[in-house]
Amino acid sequence: MIDNTTQPIKAAPTARGSTNLDGRRNILTDALYEMGYDDTLVDTLITRNVIDFSIVDYTDDIIDQLIEHYGESMVWTHLEDAVAFEGLAASLTGKMERDWRAAEGGTFRERIRHIITDRIENLGVRVVNHYELENSSTLSEELEGVKRHLTIDYGEFNSYLPDVDFVIYTPENSRVIAVISCAVKLKNRIIEKAYWKHKLLTDGNRASIKFYLITADIDKTLQIVNLPKRERVIAEVELDGTYVLTAEELEESDKVKLFEHFIEDLKQVIGEN
Repeated sequence: MIDNTTQPIKAAPTARGSTNLDGRRNILTDALYEMGYDDTLVDTLITRNVIDFSIVDYTDDIIDQLIEHYGESMVWTHLEDAVAFEGLAASLTGKMERDWRAAEGGTFRERIRHIITDRIENLGVRVVNHYELENSSTLSEELEGVKRHLTIDYGEFNSYLPDVDFVIYTPENSRVIAVISCAVKLKNRIIEKAYWKHKLLTDGNRASIKFYLITADIDKTLQIVNLPKRERVIAEVELDGTYVLTAEELEESDKVKLFEHFIEDLKQVIGEN
Protein backbone atom coordinates (compact mmCIF):
# COMPACT_ATOMS: atom_id res chain seq x y z
CA MET A 1 0.00 0.00 0.00
CA ILE A 2 1.04 3.58 -0.54
CA ASP A 3 1.39 5.86 2.47
CA ASN A 4 -1.73 7.82 3.42
CA THR A 5 -4.07 5.60 1.41
CA THR A 6 -6.81 3.39 2.78
CA GLN A 7 -7.15 0.85 -0.02
CA PRO A 8 -4.69 -1.57 -1.65
CA ILE A 9 -3.10 -0.54 -4.95
CA LYS A 10 -4.46 -2.34 -8.00
CA ALA A 11 -1.79 -4.12 -10.02
CA ALA A 12 -1.41 -5.36 -13.60
CA PRO A 13 -3.10 -2.48 -15.44
CA THR A 14 -4.45 -3.26 -18.87
CA ALA A 15 -3.59 0.07 -20.51
CA ARG A 16 -1.54 3.19 -20.01
CA GLY A 17 -3.04 6.25 -18.40
CA SER A 18 -5.62 8.30 -20.19
CA THR A 19 -4.21 10.60 -22.86
CA ASN A 20 -6.26 13.50 -21.57
CA LEU A 21 -4.07 13.75 -18.47
CA ASP A 22 -1.61 16.56 -18.97
CA GLY A 23 1.69 17.73 -17.54
CA ARG A 24 2.85 16.04 -14.39
CA ARG A 25 -0.30 13.92 -14.20
CA ASN A 26 0.53 12.34 -17.54
CA ILE A 27 4.14 11.67 -16.56
CA LEU A 28 3.12 10.25 -13.22
CA THR A 29 0.48 8.04 -14.81
CA ASP A 30 3.11 6.53 -17.11
CA ALA A 31 5.49 6.05 -14.20
CA LEU A 32 2.79 4.35 -12.13
CA TYR A 33 2.04 2.02 -15.03
CA GLU A 34 5.72 1.08 -15.26
CA MET A 35 5.73 0.41 -11.50
CA GLY A 36 2.69 -1.87 -11.88
CA TYR A 37 0.05 0.44 -10.41
CA ASP A 38 -3.44 1.01 -11.74
CA ASP A 39 -3.76 3.91 -14.16
CA THR A 40 -6.57 5.51 -12.14
CA LEU A 41 -4.35 5.92 -9.10
CA VAL A 42 -3.23 9.49 -9.80
CA ASP A 43 -6.59 11.11 -9.10
CA THR A 44 -7.15 8.82 -6.14
CA LEU A 45 -3.88 9.97 -4.60
CA ILE A 46 -4.72 13.60 -5.24
CA THR A 47 -8.08 13.14 -3.50
CA ARG A 48 -6.35 11.59 -0.49
CA ASN A 49 -3.81 14.45 -0.35
CA VAL A 50 -0.88 12.15 -1.07
CA ILE A 51 -0.01 14.29 -4.09
CA ASP A 52 -0.25 18.04 -3.87
CA PHE A 53 0.04 19.46 -7.38
CA SER A 54 -0.55 22.97 -6.04
CA ILE A 55 3.07 23.11 -4.84
CA VAL A 56 4.22 23.67 -8.41
CA ASP A 57 1.58 25.25 -10.64
CA TYR A 58 1.98 23.45 -13.94
CA THR A 59 -0.65 25.43 -15.81
CA ASP A 60 -0.64 28.70 -17.70
CA ASP A 61 2.41 30.09 -15.92
CA ILE A 62 4.65 27.21 -17.01
CA ILE A 63 3.20 27.17 -20.52
CA ASP A 64 3.92 30.89 -20.84
CA GLN A 65 7.51 30.34 -19.74
CA LEU A 66 7.93 27.52 -22.24
CA ILE A 67 6.60 29.65 -25.08
CA GLU A 68 8.94 32.46 -24.02
CA HIS A 69 11.95 30.14 -24.19
CA TYR A 70 10.97 27.83 -27.04
CA GLY A 71 8.74 30.10 -29.09
CA GLU A 72 5.37 29.23 -30.55
CA SER A 73 6.94 26.08 -31.98
CA MET A 74 6.59 24.66 -28.46
CA VAL A 75 3.80 22.45 -29.73
CA TRP A 76 6.07 19.43 -29.90
CA THR A 77 4.25 16.40 -28.58
CA HIS A 78 5.12 15.64 -24.95
CA LEU A 79 7.52 18.62 -24.62
CA GLU A 80 5.45 20.15 -21.84
CA ASP A 81 5.32 16.79 -20.09
CA ALA A 82 9.09 16.38 -20.21
CA VAL A 83 9.73 19.85 -18.82
CA ALA A 84 7.36 19.06 -15.97
CA PHE A 85 10.13 16.99 -14.38
CA GLU A 86 11.35 20.29 -12.96
CA GLY A 87 8.47 20.35 -10.52
CA LEU A 88 7.10 16.84 -10.20
CA ALA A 89 9.28 15.54 -7.35
CA ALA A 90 8.29 18.48 -5.15
CA SER A 91 4.64 17.42 -5.25
CA LEU A 92 5.14 13.84 -4.03
CA THR A 93 5.27 12.50 -0.49
CA GLY A 94 6.03 9.27 1.31
CA LYS A 95 6.37 6.01 -0.60
CA MET A 96 5.15 7.69 -3.80
CA GLU A 97 8.19 9.96 -3.71
CA ARG A 98 10.55 7.02 -3.27
CA ASP A 99 8.86 5.06 -6.06
CA TRP A 100 8.96 8.06 -8.35
CA ARG A 101 12.68 8.64 -7.80
CA ALA A 102 13.29 5.01 -8.74
CA ALA A 103 11.27 5.32 -11.97
CA GLU A 104 11.82 8.90 -13.12
CA GLY A 105 14.87 8.17 -15.31
CA GLY A 106 13.08 5.58 -17.42
CA THR A 107 10.01 7.75 -17.75
CA PHE A 108 12.12 10.72 -18.85
CA ARG A 109 13.89 8.64 -21.50
CA GLU A 110 10.52 7.47 -22.82
CA ARG A 111 9.32 11.07 -23.10
CA ILE A 112 12.48 12.08 -24.96
CA ARG A 113 12.05 9.14 -27.35
CA HIS A 114 8.53 10.32 -28.17
CA ILE A 115 9.75 13.87 -28.77
CA ILE A 116 12.74 13.23 -31.02
CA THR A 117 12.25 10.01 -32.99
CA ASP A 118 9.99 11.24 -35.80
CA ARG A 119 11.93 14.49 -36.20
CA ILE A 120 15.25 12.68 -36.40
CA GLU A 121 13.99 10.08 -38.87
CA ASN A 122 12.54 12.84 -41.05
CA LEU A 123 16.18 13.84 -41.63
CA GLY A 124 16.84 10.54 -43.42
CA VAL A 125 18.54 8.71 -40.54
CA ARG A 126 17.26 6.26 -37.95
CA VAL A 127 17.16 5.95 -34.18
CA VAL A 128 17.58 2.76 -32.18
CA ASN A 129 17.32 2.24 -28.44
CA HIS A 130 20.51 1.11 -26.71
CA TYR A 131 18.52 -1.56 -24.89
CA GLU A 132 17.52 -3.14 -28.19
CA LEU A 133 21.13 -3.31 -29.37
CA GLU A 134 22.30 -4.69 -26.04
CA ASN A 135 19.65 -7.29 -25.36
CA SER A 136 18.07 -8.48 -28.59
CA SER A 137 19.25 -11.89 -29.80
CA THR A 138 17.71 -11.44 -33.26
CA LEU A 139 19.06 -8.14 -34.60
CA SER A 140 18.68 -7.39 -38.29
CA GLU A 141 21.80 -7.16 -40.45
CA GLU A 142 21.38 -3.38 -40.36
CA LEU A 143 21.38 -3.22 -36.56
CA GLU A 144 24.17 -5.77 -36.27
CA GLY A 145 26.26 -3.34 -38.27
CA VAL A 146 25.30 -0.49 -35.95
CA LYS A 147 26.26 -2.57 -32.93
CA ARG A 148 29.63 -3.50 -34.42
CA HIS A 149 30.39 0.13 -35.26
CA LEU A 150 29.57 1.29 -31.75
CA THR A 151 31.07 -1.50 -29.65
CA ILE A 152 34.26 -0.63 -27.77
CA ASP A 153 36.93 -3.34 -27.49
CA TYR A 154 38.55 -3.72 -24.05
CA GLY A 155 40.88 -6.46 -25.22
CA GLU A 156 41.10 -9.40 -22.83
CA PHE A 157 38.31 -7.83 -20.76
CA ASN A 158 35.63 -8.23 -23.45
CA SER A 159 33.78 -5.62 -25.55
CA TYR A 160 30.99 -3.27 -24.48
CA LEU A 161 28.55 -0.78 -25.91
CA PRO A 162 28.82 2.75 -24.47
CA ASP A 163 26.25 3.42 -21.78
CA VAL A 164 23.95 5.68 -23.79
CA ASP A 165 20.20 5.72 -24.42
CA PHE A 166 19.73 6.25 -28.18
CA VAL A 167 21.87 5.73 -31.25
CA ILE A 168 21.45 7.70 -34.49
CA TYR A 169 22.74 6.01 -37.63
CA THR A 170 22.51 6.00 -41.42
CA PRO A 171 20.49 2.99 -42.65
CA GLU A 172 22.46 2.66 -45.90
CA ASN A 173 25.69 1.59 -44.20
CA SER A 174 24.81 1.28 -40.48
CA ARG A 175 27.28 4.06 -39.70
CA VAL A 176 26.71 5.69 -36.31
CA ILE A 177 26.46 9.46 -36.47
CA ALA A 178 25.63 10.30 -32.86
CA VAL A 179 24.58 8.89 -29.53
CA ILE A 180 22.23 10.47 -27.01
CA SER A 181 22.30 10.13 -23.25
CA CYS A 182 19.34 11.32 -21.16
CA ALA A 183 19.44 12.45 -17.54
CA VAL A 184 16.89 14.01 -15.25
CA LYS A 185 19.69 15.41 -13.08
CA LEU A 186 23.43 15.69 -13.73
CA LYS A 187 25.04 15.86 -10.30
CA ASN A 188 27.43 12.91 -9.84
CA ARG A 189 26.59 11.59 -13.31
CA ILE A 190 28.24 13.81 -15.89
CA ILE A 191 31.73 12.37 -15.38
CA GLU A 192 30.34 9.04 -16.57
CA LYS A 193 29.06 10.76 -19.74
CA ALA A 194 32.45 12.36 -20.32
CA TYR A 195 34.14 8.97 -19.94
CA TRP A 196 32.12 7.41 -22.74
CA LYS A 197 32.72 10.41 -24.99
CA HIS A 198 36.43 10.04 -24.33
CA LYS A 199 36.34 6.33 -25.23
CA LEU A 200 34.66 7.13 -28.54
CA LEU A 201 37.02 9.99 -29.27
CA THR A 202 40.19 7.95 -28.72
CA ASP A 203 39.10 5.14 -31.06
CA GLY A 204 39.92 6.01 -34.66
CA ASN A 205 36.87 4.18 -36.03
CA ARG A 206 34.50 5.98 -33.67
CA ALA A 207 36.11 9.37 -33.18
CA SER A 208 33.57 11.15 -35.40
CA ILE A 209 30.55 9.98 -33.36
CA LYS A 210 28.89 12.90 -31.61
CA PHE A 211 27.91 12.54 -27.96
CA TYR A 212 24.79 14.51 -27.00
CA LEU A 213 23.20 14.91 -23.61
CA ILE A 214 19.53 15.81 -23.09
CA THR A 215 18.62 16.74 -19.55
CA ALA A 216 15.94 18.34 -17.40
CA ASP A 217 18.76 19.46 -15.05
CA ILE A 218 16.34 19.60 -12.15
CA ASP A 219 19.21 20.06 -9.70
CA LYS A 220 20.26 23.14 -11.72
CA THR A 221 23.92 22.19 -12.00
CA LEU A 222 24.18 23.88 -15.41
CA GLN A 223 23.17 27.28 -14.13
CA ILE A 224 25.98 29.81 -13.82
CA VAL A 225 26.07 31.90 -10.64
CA ASN A 226 29.36 33.81 -10.45
CA LEU A 227 31.38 30.79 -11.63
CA PRO A 228 30.16 27.65 -13.46
CA LYS A 229 29.90 24.43 -11.49
CA ARG A 230 31.99 21.39 -12.34
CA GLU A 231 29.12 19.83 -14.29
CA ARG A 232 28.79 22.89 -16.52
CA VAL A 233 32.53 22.93 -17.20
CA ILE A 234 32.54 19.25 -18.19
CA ALA A 235 29.54 19.78 -20.46
CA GLU A 236 31.28 22.71 -22.14
CA VAL A 237 34.64 21.00 -22.61
CA GLU A 238 34.00 17.28 -23.03
CA LEU A 239 30.62 16.75 -24.71
CA ASP A 240 29.46 17.73 -28.19
CA GLY A 241 26.21 19.28 -27.04
CA THR A 242 24.01 19.47 -23.96
CA TYR A 243 20.35 20.38 -24.45
CA VAL A 244 18.24 21.42 -21.49
CA LEU A 245 14.49 20.97 -21.12
CA THR A 246 13.61 23.79 -18.77
CA ALA A 247 11.19 26.65 -18.36
CA GLU A 248 13.72 28.60 -16.30
CA GLU A 249 16.47 30.97 -17.36
CA LEU A 250 19.55 29.34 -18.87
CA GLU A 251 22.79 31.04 -19.82
CA GLU A 252 23.39 29.44 -23.20
CA SER A 253 26.64 28.81 -25.05
CA ASP A 254 27.76 26.97 -28.18
CA LYS A 255 27.75 23.71 -26.23
CA VAL A 256 24.97 24.15 -23.64
CA LYS A 257 21.61 25.22 -25.07
CA LEU A 258 17.89 25.05 -24.67
CA PHE A 259 16.37 21.91 -26.14
CA GLU A 260 14.83 23.79 -29.08
CA HIS A 261 18.23 23.86 -30.80
CA PHE A 262 18.81 20.11 -30.81
CA ILE A 263 17.23 19.15 -34.13
CA GLU A 264 18.81 22.04 -36.02
CA ASP A 265 22.27 21.20 -34.65
CA LEU A 266 21.79 17.53 -35.53
CA LYS A 267 20.63 18.48 -39.03
CA GLN A 268 23.92 20.31 -39.54
CA VAL A 269 25.95 17.31 -38.39
CA ILE A 270 24.01 14.97 -40.70
CA GLY A 271 24.65 17.35 -43.58
CA GLU A 272 28.37 17.33 -42.84
CA ASN A 273 28.36 13.52 -42.87
